[in-house]
Amino acid sequence: MDSVRRTVAILLVLGQMILSGCVSVRQTGSRPADGAGGGVAVRVFPDDAARKAGAPGPSGVLGELERREGGGWRPVFRSLDPSWTVAGLAPGTYRVRFPAMLDESGNVVRMDEKAFTVEVREGRITETEVTLRHVDKALVAAGVVVAIAAAIVLADFLDDNDLPDLPLPPPEVAEAAFYITMDIIHSVTWQGLGDNLPPAITSHFPAQGALVAARRPKVIFAFSEPLAATEVEGQGVTVLGERSGLVAGDLAVDVEQWWLVWTPRQDLEPADTFHVTLAADAVEDARGNELREAVSFTFGTAP
Repeated sequence: MDSVRRTVAILLVLGQMILSGCVSVRQTGSRPADGAGGGVAVRVFPDDAARKAGAPGPSGVLGELERREGGGWRPVFRSLDPSWTVAGLAPGTYRVRFPAMLDESGNVVRMDEKAFTVEVREGRITETEVTLRHVDKALVAAGVVVAIAAAIVLADFLDDNDLPDLPLPPPEVAEAAFYITMDIIHSVTWQGLGDNLPPAITSHFPAQGALVAARRPKVIFAFSEPLAATEVEGQGVTVLGERSGLVAGDLAVDVEQWWLVWTPRQDLEPADTFHVTLAADAVEDARGNELREAVSFTFGTAP
């Protein structure tokens, strides 16, 4: 590797270090709840500019709401949408966390986890705001200057001493950085928790109307509660391309994440529109409840 290429590689590594830990979570206020109990409202923004514009996004960031019980935390809600509200919660201590996000193919990319503790009060909805890239501009500028200078010096040092190159950051770094520039989806509000209710879909990936660059993207449905892994209908998800027709795929439950995941067996046709349908009887929750009705959405593939 010549000096220029070596310097670029070092800059990628140093850039990852500068931008790591940029996620911020904060409480912005509260509002009255419509019914009994309290609640938590979450909005995720890709950066400060989007936050100031009031434009949540992107889809595919895994948000989790957990309740403090005894010496641990019990998950009560998960979503891949950038805006959601959970109401009807018993007062107590909760936390909001963002452990992972999906890349453009639907693969899980772990994030530097940030958690925020929320005290849920009777009759109030606590509003929480998350910024994925929240860095002071002066610090970023200073960091970039230092990184460039350090990269040049280090590259020359490695060249002069015939030392091996630094390894490039893993591919998911670039994929995650790209993914947070994708289009924003419409926000959704989900209300109500109860073991006797049918499972509810809190979000899905890709988002409605999304244009997907990946050639073999997964289709993921996020649920409001754990699913029974043994009660999955293999043909429960149908993916129909307007030009390519029915697409073969495999269906599985991610028990840990409360996800239903459909994986195509081959690359999707480029520049096509795909209609996804999840049948009402495709999956059950732990108590044997099925969906109230089928769920459908559409996405497209890039040329």
